[in-house]
Amino acid sequence: MGRRYGVPFLVLALGLVVAPVSALAGVPDPALSTIPNVLGSPNGGLAYRVTIVGTSGPIDSANVTLVWTVAGDTATCWCSTQTHPSVSSTTNASGVAVFNLRLGRCLNPATIPGGVAVEVFINSIKIKEVGQVSPDLTGTALGPPCEVALNDAVQFTFPLSTATYGYCFDLNSDGTVGLSDATLLTAPVATAATCN
Repeated sequence: MGRRYGVPFLVLALGLVVAPVSALAGVPDPALSTIPNVLGSPNGGLAYRVTIVGTSGPIDSANVTLVWTVAGDTATCWCSTQTHPSVSSTTNASGVAVFNLRLGRCLNPATIPGGVAVEVFINSIKIKEVGQVSPDLTGTALGPPCEVALNDAVQFTFPLSTATYGYCFDLNSDGTVGLSDATLLTAPVATAATCN
């Protein structure tokens, strides 16, 4: 008669098989996650959303931290109420972390020193580098007043009316300039969004 293994052995064996799978479930996959360029407005009225997904689906309760590099931090028009150069949020059950950032200026990594504007960390692990967009194109890096003014609206007019791509005009980071960007621009322009 062969040796019989009891229930404790079976539970241990199953635990060893399942452990690596569950350990990977909370690991973000950059290819599956959605991390667009940082979006902000002086009044904090535009929601910047990051969606963190792993191989088993959305990751709940992940800590998402945005860290502006020295070049990105000094080039941004910061409202006095906005903490920086590091801001954190936590993902919900859908893997979405939401930020309402009070800032202005466009930061195209291709045009700033070092080529990196903002680093994105998930649970303290760097996962991506992104740029920054805002309806406030002309805010001064010296600080407030950051505001969406008439000259910002004028700069958006040609790209939006002709669907001409420009990094700073692609507010939703979808690679095109069009109606969805105009929709994001509407409220900040209509209210002349400024730091509050």
